Amino acid sequence: MPIAAATQTSAVFWFLPVLGLLLIGVVMFRWSRRSKATTTRRLEEVERELATVQSQILLVTTSAVPGGRTVRTLGYVEALSDTEAASDWEYRLAEKQALLALARQGLGIGANAIVGVRKSNAHYDQAGSKWRVARVTYSGTAVVANQRLQSTEWTAS
Repeated sequence: MPIAAATQTSAVFWFLPVLGLLLIGVVMFRWSRRSKATTTRRLEEVERELATVQSQILLVTTSAVPGGRTVRTLGYVEALSDTEAASDWEYRLAEKQALLALARQGLGIGANAIVGVRKSNAHYDQAGSKWRVARVTYSGTAVVANQRLQSTEWTAS
């Protein structure tokens, strides 16, 4: 008789694993949406700050300021993003954070331009996870230039 009771009990609870998987799916979906909304708000804030800072410093990928002359070279600057990006929207945030940090670092040492701006990515596996994570780094040379072109919008792509 105990075998029959065990068989009947398992027939009654067949839906528990399905319910558990459904619950996990719902929680992950909601977490993903909340994470994206939070990241989007942070991205908008960083973009506003970057626009303000870019009115004070010129960031160019060329080795010299277009239309200007380098008066003094202040040195190499490099900035790493705060965000460890595991999704597209987090990667966009990481790019902007690193670029903003680079511009602030240049301003902090008295530069009005950063030349030779380069982007690099560091990809690694996050400990205990199957996800690949990326950090963004921008680098360049901080300079003081004697002439600046009209500020044009420069965005990382």
